[in-house]
Amino acid sequence: MSLLDKEIPIGREGIVQSNGLQISVIIRDARLQSLVLDYLIEPTAGTGLAWIESDRVSLVEWPA
Repeated sequence: MSLLDKEIPIGREGIVQSNGLQISVIIRDARLQSLVLDYLIEPTAGTGLAWIESDRVSLVEWPA
């Protein structure tokens, strides 16, 4: 599977870990930059947007 074949989880919730914190985020957009997939994330509480490498975001899996 290449990066281009990967399903992009726009609108999905994820968790980003930073300095011992777990931050709940929503993925708003994606881009391919130098063969690295980045997500544009927004916190579920608070304000702001930031680009982050996709491997730093753990998608929240909801039970079916």
